[in-house]
Amino acid sequence: MNRLHLMILIVSTMLFTSCLLPYAFSVSVEEPLPVIPYANSHIETIQEIDLHYQLYGPISGDDPLVLLVHGLGASSTSFSSTAEFLQEHGYTVVAVDLPGFGYSSRSTKFDHSQENRARFLWSLADEIGGTDRVWHVVGHSMGGGAVAAMAVLDPDRVVSVMLIAGALEDENRIAGHLLRFPSIARWTQLFLERSLVTEEEVAKILETAYGRPAESHEVSSYLKPLQLPGTARSLTRMVSRAKSMPFSFLEELSMPIGAIWGDEDTIVPMEKAYEIHEHIDHLMLYTIEGAAHIPMETHPTVIHPMLLDFMQYAETRVQ
Repeated sequence: MNRLHLMILIVSTMLFTSCLLPYAFSVSVEEPLPVIPYANSHIETIQEIDLHYQLYGPISGDDPLVLLVHGLGASSTSFSSTAEFLQEHGYTVVAVDLPGFGYSSRSTKFDHSQENRARFLWSLADEIGGTDRVWHVVGHSMGGGAVAAMAVLDPDRVVSVMLIAGALEDENRIAGHLLRFPSIARWTQLFLERSLVTEEEVAKILETAYGRPAESHEVSSYLKPLQLPGTARSLTRMVSRAKSMPFSFLEELSMPIGAIWGDEDTIVPMEKAYEIHEHIDHLMLYTIEGAAHIPMETHPTVIHPMLLDFMQYAETRVQ
């Protein structure tokens, strides 16, 4: 055997081993939710997907309802103080866990495109408030793309759109293509479960997102849902199949649209807000000095009045 044949044999063996080796280790699969996590928790099953949400206030009257949609790796609890604040000011609020996050289903068959997420959220809204109810929709980071898509799909039922550090574009195209290879997806799932979803690593991620060290209860609120079985499989499926709606669709929207950004956000920097503004002339941009990526958790006394004033302004536009 000459050197070329030997090299080919060695490389082939390494590739073969790298493709098969990750399957020697187990990755958790989705299990039924063991308990209802919160006193105000509800589960709505839509097309065999269990959507968990927290309901703040009664469904009564015909005033606009509020939908809060979290970002990547988060859950409805990231909006806890915001939901309580809005409830105190007379709003009924729904804080939802997107499929694959929080306490919602981790199905690997779910289509995580922004358009499909928006359709699921409208189905949830219909079940909660009926098909004629209007909504304020608020999305943080990845959730911003979902609520923007909701407004595109059914603009007549959206009183206002608020983007909090809104991530409207899929920034993981290369990773998405790579994760379509089964062996790469499997290695990624193993890494997520064994190395990334730990108290230490979540604390590091939150320190960047908060712009300050995270407290133990904050780490725990993120870590517990991420440790539910099936999360790693669902996350890799999401990244491999995520699809954004074109920015051009936003140009058709006429309802009040706001954006709240921390000027020290390094995850979705302020430049993204300016890009959105190029497509939405009437965008109302609010900046929070010294805030990073999750201002509703780190700067609630600043962001909450901004959000309330914006929603009240939007309601005057439809009266």
